[in-house]
Amino acid sequence: MASKLIIKTLLQALSRASKPTFLHSDMGSQYTSIAYEGLLKRHLIRHSYSKQGYPYDNGPLEAFHSLLKREFIFQTRFTSFEDLVLRVENYINWYNTERIRING
Repeated sequence: MASKLIIKTLLQALSRASKPTFLHSDMGSQYTSIAYEGLLKRHLIRHSYSKQGYPYDNGPLEAFHSLLKREFIFQTRFTSFEDLVLRVENYINWYNTERIRING
């Protein structure tokens, strides 16, 4: 089930944006599935992984997920799954374009 969701998400991203040279993920089973790896290979996308049990390799994304949950998910009531998806997409757009960040 999880690999179907990430495959759908990757296909959606590939239809909206330029194709990346590589993608980085953790070693979750959905990211190491034959179907997902095959999709990456068909699109000539190299796959890199964080070390198992070492989330610091993926620090920026881990930090984003922490902020997403703390600033938005835990503070918001959603009326449906569709509402959640739409509002998370809006949060991500706001985060990427307007949220003040200090890069140090």
